[in-house]
Amino acid sequence: MGNYNFACLMVSAKLDITGLIERGYDSCEALSKELQLSNKGMGFFLLILSHLGYICFDKQQVKNTELGKCYLSKSSHYYWGEVLLDPFQIYDINHLDKKILTSLQREYELECKGRSVTDMWQKNDMDNDSAAAFTHLMHSQGFASAVEAASCGIFENAQTLLDAGGGSGTVALAFCDTYPERNALLFDLPPVCDIAAMYINKFKKNQQIQIVKGDFFRDPWPEGFDGICFSNVLHDWQHATCQILIDRAFALLPKGGQVFIHDMLFDDTRLTPSLFCFHLFMNHGSQLYSAKALYRMLETAGFVNPQSYQALGYFSVLSARKP
Repeated sequence: MGNYNFACLMVSAKLDITGLIERGYDSCEALSKELQLSNKGMGFFLLILSHLGYICFDKQQVKNTELGKCYLSKSSHYYWGEVLLDPFQIYDINHLDKKILTSLQREYELECKGRSVTDMWQKNDMDNDSAAAFTHLMHSQGFASAVEAASCGIFENAQTLLDAGGGSGTVALAFCDTYPERNALLFDLPPVCDIAAMYINKFKKNQQIQIVKGDFFRDPWPEGFDGICFSNVLHDWQHATCQILIDRAFALLPKGGQVFIHDMLFDDTRLTPSLFCFHLFMNHGSQLYSAKALYRMLETAGFVNPQSYQALGYFSVLSARKP
């Protein structure tokens, strides 16, 4: 029955149940009438959302919980609708069984308009619509963890941070919000940077965050930073490619500069990291890396004193220093 949990969250996002409750449709009858849906069915549906913790009942009134306000309200900075609306049909249960079997036969890659997303990233050939959908999705998935990491002081010793392959700028935004006197540079492909500019404007960080458009495999990287962060980047690539990126970071950082890796870490003793690792294999032919594997890459590049910090949920931030 676990499939219903995620499916009900997806439907809640599509119907914007949280937003309707915020606008005063705070009863089963009001919601079913506004949406022209079954009142009986809506009652059962709301009961599931209450068990999942996103709404609660106060007599006959339906209220959003703090969890619901945080992750299902479109006005929240941590809105997860971009993931739940599933623009690439990643979680389509009718297709997942076939996708799993196919990935076990070969390295299956997430398809978008008949092409793989990984191929589009590598060739710097991502169309604007696909880039927008993927960047919004990744922002929803990673921003809360980035804020948690920054607020815990993980980036305390960095004065200027390069968010390499930064997408919407989750880490750059969190860093600059935590340290209003410091600056960040966001480096990513042109169509991604166009979306990042929207987030930077939304959070009013234009004076702190500089956007640099480019391909970090082919183009010169920006300069003038003492910290580099790879946020949800390395898990998309094979080991050899990750080592190239970490080596590049080491070469560009000044003495005493730090590299940061914000990601979920592989842990074969826990279900969620194991599932996400398999998900990455199915969609990109890649994997999650354990802290131990990332430490080896960092030390191979020349970094010293690798450390791991807990971020939000299953996410962590690894750091290391250039001697």
